[in-house]
Amino acid sequence: MTTSNLLAQIVYILCGLTSLSCTLLLFGRYRKTRVDLLFWSAIGFFAFTITNVLLYVDLVMVPDMDLAILRNSITLVGTTLLLYGLIRNST
Repeated sequence: MTTSNLLAQIVYILCGLTSLSCTLLLFGRYRKTRVDLLFWSAIGFFAFTITNVLLYVDLVMVPDMDLAILRNSITLVGTTLLLYGLIRNST
């Protein structure tokens, strides 16, 4: 394992943990305030967390499988839900 490989793995893990932290903070604040935008943002970041975990699985654990379509689909769903929340909150 090269140093750049190890650094890439660390970055993938840190990105997943950052997305998970955002998800937990947004859900926690939503439970206290019941602001809809926080809910939709938390759902969007949950999808981004799943995407980051799948990125690590795809590139590190099973590099012979291509999970790009699945990862991009989940990212699209998360972005769509976040956009829905933004539009719904603005009306």
